[in-house]
Order: sequence, then structure tokens, then C-alpha cells
Amino acid sequence: MKKQRRRQSIPADSAAAWAAYCVYPEALIAGNGVELLVDGAQAYPAMLKAIAGAEKTILMDSYIFHGDRAGQLFAKALSDKAEQGILVYLTVDGVGTLPVSSDFFTRLEKKGVNVLIYRSPAPWRKSFGLLRRNHRKLLVVDGRIGFAGGLNIGEEWLPKKKGGQGWHDVHLCVKGPAVRELSRLALSTWQVHGSARLAPRVFLPKVAPMGSEHVNVIGSRERKKRRAIRKSYLQAIKQARQYIYIANAYFLPDRGFWRALKNACRRGVDVRLMVPRKGDILPFQLASEALWGRAMRAGIRIFLWGDAVLHAKTAVIDDQWATVGSFNLDHRSWTMNLEVNINIVGPKLSGELREVFLKDQAQCQELTRERWRRRSWYVRVAQRFFYLFRKFM
Repeated sequence: MKKQRRRQSIPADSAAAWAAYCVYPEALIAGNGVELLVDGAQAYPAMLKAIAGAEKTILMDSYIFHGDRAGQLFAKALSDKAEQGILVYLTVDGVGTLPVSSDFFTRLEKKGVNVLIYRSPAPWRKSFGLLRRNHRKLLVVDGRIGFAGGLNIGEEWLPKKKGGQGWHDVHLCVKGPAVRELSRLALSTWQVHGSARLAPRVFLPKVAPMGSEHVNVIGSRERKKRRAIRKSYLQAIKQARQYIYIANAYFLPDRGFWRALKNACRRGVDVRLMVPRKGDILPFQLASEALWGRAMRAGIRIFLWGDAVLHAKTAVIDDQWATVGSFNLDHRSWTMNLEVNINIVGPKLSGELREVFLKDQAQCQELTRERWRRRSWYVRVAQRFFYLFRKFM
């Protein structure tokens, strides 16, 4: 009862309410500078510049790290710093890097880069594993500047004018005390699976405040906090009073998440969902489409991104709460994958992300019930069929 009275005493739209009830379960960290980076056109140059300026350490996790032009850019940047004596530790996923020749990473190791391939799908390898994946995309330089979001390393994220595929995605650059939490996540994987022992005092320096943003770094780890990001999403959705704008490349939420969104619609909240019109994984795309009719009946507006592939995983609520990260709204992300999202409480970054969403929305086609009803019978069958296997995608 005491907790309920306190909740009623705080205005729903106040920053105090969001800090008290939406940032769970991690601590809210003040004094950070946060920059929104849209697409590889903004994110890649910023990341490469940070790597070039490294003075002591580099920690990097990437689910996908291809050996193409984008991969070569980052491989050279990491190798150059390793040859200068900088401690460079790179973690890539065994499934995410399947198309990449093992020679690519061997060459990196010969240059001095420490490479950890997380859970190889090859049964004869010591690190064998199929279900759990390291889906995080993060970079920390000198323990003082960090990046996290949805971008992997590959030509898919290079701009089309540079010969890439121009996938649409969002990343964040963080400077300040919250960067320590990104470092802890990267270190935790090496502590469990790596052959090298990384001294925390080297990679976790004390960082002075560098901005005014309140940041919450939430990451699932090897043995704990697997559903922490999902919980933070749900608490924020339950707090919403004005709008909820979600952009997610792989949208297959569970019943609890659906219930939270439907309840928000009943409260009069403007709920909008941006999804790919044509995703990169056809079975998943069809399974996700099976939910679109249900979403529209609940009052959710659906916008289909049709330019290249939408790969972003973002949400913004009431100009008070925003999240950017690697977390897909699907079964695998909240039960098996290692993920990381950065939540920000406050109007500045939330307002910027809202503007990005609305700008993207103008390039989308809104799905109507009439158009949905006109889909062919074989598409309906395919959607229902693949939806049955949603927990295995």
C-alpha cells in the first residue's frame, strides 16, 4: 500500500516518476554525454575515430563481423592500434561470423588483436554451443567512450553511395560514468569464455561526468539478468500516458508484452510500431506478419519501412524514456542471447529519437486493415505456419 500511495503522489509525466519506476533493475547513472548516431554513415566514422584515438585499451563485441569492405576497415583500425601496443580485445559470435574465413581472424591475432569466438557451432571445438549467442554490438575505448546499438560490422550497414546496402539502424555514443557498465559486460564474456585474464583495474578507470544525461545500461550476462531488458521495456510501457513509438526489426513479442501494449492503447496512448516491409529473414518476417492484424485491432498503428532493410531496435515514450540497443522483441533475445540496451531518462535524447522516428515514419507506408484483408490465401497460410515456430527463430 505504501508503494502505491507513493506512485500516485508523483505526476506521471515527471522525470522523478520515470527514474523511480521505469529504470529497472540497474542503477540510473547521471553525468553522461549521449550522441545519437543514425545508420552506418554516422556510426562507422565515429567508431573508427574513437579507435584511432585509443591510448590504452579497446573492447569490442560484434555479433556479425564480416571480412568485406566494412570488416576490413575495422580490422585495419584494430590491428594498427594493437601493433602500437594498445590492448585490443574483440569478441565475435560463432554463428554470426559463419560466412567469414577463419584466416581473417587469424591474421588479426597475428597483428596482436585478442579474438574470442563466442560459442562455435562446430561440435569438435571446445567453445561449441548452438542456442546461446552473443548478440551484443558494443565498443569501449580507454574505458571512457562507449558505443552500443544495432549496428554490426558489414557492408549491409555501409551507405549505398559507398557500395553498401544502406541498412537503416541506430547506435549511441556515450561518454561518462555509464561507460564503465559497457566495459563490465564486455569483460564478463572474457572472464567466462576467454583464455586471457583481463585486469578490471586496467579496463575500468574512474570516469568524471561528461554531460547531463541520466543513463541506464542494461545487459544480459552469461548466467544472470537474461530478462532485465524486457522488464525495463514493460515498466516503461506501463508508465506511458501520451505515446509509445517502437522501431524493431524482429517483432515477435510474448503475451506479457502484447498485454502491456494493448492496455496502453486502452488508456488512450498513441502506440506506433515501425517494422520492415521486407525483412532479411523470410520465415521470421512471415511469423511477425501473423501478428499485424491483431495489432491493428488493438489500436496499434503499423508503419512499414520499405527502403533497404530496417535493422533498428529502438523505443521512445512520452519524451521521457528512450532505449537503443541490440535487443529484438522476440523469444531468443529475452531468453538466450547476450544483449545490451542503453536506456535514457529525460527529454533531450528522447526528443531527438522521437524526431528520428517521425522522420522515418514519413518514408513508411502505413498498413491499413483493408490492405491486410486483401492478402492472398497462401500468404495467410505461410504466416500462420511460421508463427507456430516463433520460439525457435
